[in-house]
Amino acid sequence: MDILIVKLGALGDVINTLPLIVNLRQRFDVNIHWLVEPLSYPLVAEHPCVDEAIIFDRNRWWWSLLQLAYHLRTNHYDIVLDLQRIIKSSLFCQAASADRRIGFDRQRCKELSWIFPFERIPASDPTGHMVFQYLEFATYLGLNELEVRWDIPIEGKYTFDLPREFIVLNIGASKPANLWQAEKFAELTEVIEDRLHVYSVLTGGKQDIGMADRIMSSYEGNSIINLVGKTSILELKEILYASRMVVSADTGPMHLAVALGKPVIALFGPSDPRRTGPFRGHVVRHPIDCSPCNRRTCPDPLCMKCIKPSDVFERIERLWLAS
Repeated sequence: MDILIVKLGALGDVINTLPLIVNLRQRFDVNIHWLVEPLSYPLVAEHPCVDEAIIFDRNRWWWSLLQLAYHLRTNHYDIVLDLQRIIKSSLFCQAASADRRIGFDRQRCKELSWIFPFERIPASDPTGHMVFQYLEFATYLGLNELEVRWDIPIEGKYTFDLPREFIVLNIGASKPANLWQAEKFAELTEVIEDRLHVYSVLTGGKQDIGMADRIMSSYEGNSIINLVGKTSILELKEILYASRMVVSADTGPMHLAVALGKPVIALFGPSDPRRTGPFRGHVVRHPIDCSPCNRRTCPDPLCMKCIKPSDVFERIERLWLAS
């Protein structure tokens, strides 16, 4: 049986989909194909449960679309799963040569994607964690007693010179409203150095380099390593795995750290931790009347500003002593 997974989007969404494919591969005699965008492609392509990773690059959309259309029509799938639930993903599913096309129920669909004539899984709690929401597709296909496993391969090596023990502070976030302030990260690194005598390693994407520079300019110690904008996604995976724990806002590397089995401290403001929080981990948040609002931007994100470095370090220290 050949199954095509259509999950294009953000790194965290892709990682939260991995338990679904692990269960499908364990319980069915199946070949899994995955349509994904370039950011998450390396993780998908190397995963042992994925037989073929197919790229759709929206930055070269015309050429990529032609290649994808040819691929979808010249290969036949028994089942296509639309896990993205937007118009674009539904069109890709519709274009695929397939016996069955399965998508979310109407309530959980976006952009009117419910209008496509797919099989629909039963309605469920839209605020439930996304790992469980994706696993509903396995239940719909007849699987029970599901395991939550990510099975991400680890090589145990990286090219950076890092200390034996360190804490990762992942400073970025895909949504600006989810960002914590640079000066608070700087203060947190100083407390970590003073109290635990351990290095902090900053990680993030190229878009976070300016924030990293502000953290470094505010930092007054000597136990910080700045890797922001310097790692590939596969290098980041190895660094997260080697860390003692990870502090992060709501963003893809937070979910990657969870999948790798690391202790995670997640800083949450606009997002709903019930749905997109760490599947296993500790959430630090300061509830206010308008949170969670799920807004991408906010002129004054008080919910993130109210999180104090002392609140975060309290969780760090507790986990450090327990591990």
